Amino acid sequence: MKGIVTVDVGTTSMRAILYDGDGRIVHVYQRDNAPDYYDDGRVEQAPQAWSGILADSLAACVVAAREGGIEIAGISVTAQRSSVIPVDADGVPLHPAIMWQDRRTADLARALQDRDALVYGKTGLKISPVFSALKMLWFRRERPELWQRTHKMIGIQDWVLYLLSGRYVTDHTFGSRTNLFDLKARQWDDALLDLFGVERRMLCDLVAPGAIVGGLTAAMASATGLPAGLPVVSAGGDQQCAALGLGLFSPHRAVSNTGTGSYMIGHADHPVFDEAMRLACNASAVPGAYIVEAAVLTSGAIYRWCRDAFYGDESSFDALNAEAAAAPAGASGLLLLPHFKGSGAPYWDPQARGAFYNLTLSTTRGEMARAILEGIAVEMKGGLSLVERLCGRVDSVSVSGGLARSDLFNQIQSDVFDRPVERFANNEATSLGAWIAGAVAVGLESSYPAAFARASRPEASRQYRPEASQRALYERQCRRSEALYQALASPALRELFE
Repeated sequence: MKGIVTVDVGTTSMRAILYDGDGRIVHVYQRDNAPDYYDDGRVEQAPQAWSGILADSLAACVVAAREGGIEIAGISVTAQRSSVIPVDADGVPLHPAIMWQDRRTADLARALQDRDALVYGKTGLKISPVFSALKMLWFRRERPELWQRTHKMIGIQDWVLYLLSGRYVTDHTFGSRTNLFDLKARQWDDALLDLFGVERRMLCDLVAPGAIVGGLTAAMASATGLPAGLPVVSAGGDQQCAALGLGLFSPHRAVSNTGTGSYMIGHADHPVFDEAMRLACNASAVPGAYIVEAAVLTSGAIYRWCRDAFYGDESSFDALNAEAAAAPAGASGLLLLPHFKGSGAPYWDPQARGAFYNLTLSTTRGEMARAILEGIAVEMKGGLSLVERLCGRVDSVSVSGGLARSDLFNQIQSDVFDRPVERFANNEATSLGAWIAGAVAVGLESSYPAAFARASRPEASRQYRPEASQRALYERQCRRSEALYQALASPALRELFE
């Protein structure tokens, strides 16, 4: 049987997963690889760390493939988006990667905010420190000598593709997270390059998502045991691949992907833009299609914070989950705003802060845990409403990510969204999306929907349906959450806490 190795470069780890021809996981190799966080908002990582892990990961999958009688037909790459690495003409990194969550360019973003409408109208993204263009501008202004020696400004995904294939290429999904990519034309935009001071020669060549970008280099073949020339596929960005792995092919389905943060993702057949610029529109991992994204910046990270702060050194979430499940729906009136790192959609307020409201002496830690889950779901309901406004009625929501392993959270999502929620047997949606793209690229499957149908196995999925008795409760929670945010966002109150 032929199989695919997916390489998934996350924010804190890299994983190589060997899939068989039916989209079943055969072997997982994961290495933690967290970036360096600094008190001044910088977040950096040494690119050499990824190169070492990459070879070890692929070599481990080669061993597993031999033991399982699987012939590896290709490597399919997905990764976090919008980080930047400058490299010289020999492909040597000149500076640690500036990671997507780095905040050093916040002042640059504020200085350019009068150009937001122009940039959003072309790229589907407001100007933000998250995206690549401001990081490139920072290098030009703050590191001019390095800028002169730079051959390419690349992302982490481009670095991995270069290590595998020897080519500097990036696909449309990653291009659409830079603030430099025209969504309609699907090419780099000269006016945006001028705005951010980026030279076209420094950018990678663009390819469609799911394209074979080249063959495995002899050096990487020697280091891993894979054959030289093996097809290397750029599957797309992590959130785009997660949407693909959850079967997002029409506007009637949305995807809720909940990890450290959360994304509510919808499908569009053409670029769509929100008049208030609250949603991001990006190229989809499905060639020719688009996704719209509403982000919750902290979600699973808050649940982990709750465990660490209130449950001591317990190594699992079991006690936390049990007490959250035992707490009543509505958490006895306790309300959480999950703005621990500012607010994403629908407010996009970097000054927002998290808050518990309606605490009493009888409040339990289990009620606080449940309020966290409900607060995350309520925030994501705001994103779902925006997705529906642009893309049309959503009939069901597919879920994945760490919190989606919780039956309680999935039921809360269903009740708050007032939509059926489905969790598939394979919760590794991002890597599954990369498998789908790779399987089609190398000819193991005829189309993305066919590959998804083979791998998703609906009989092994779990459905959650909204409970009518909870509708009024969670509608009230949504209204209260909005009112609480508006109250806390008042200038007088914010001035009090400065």
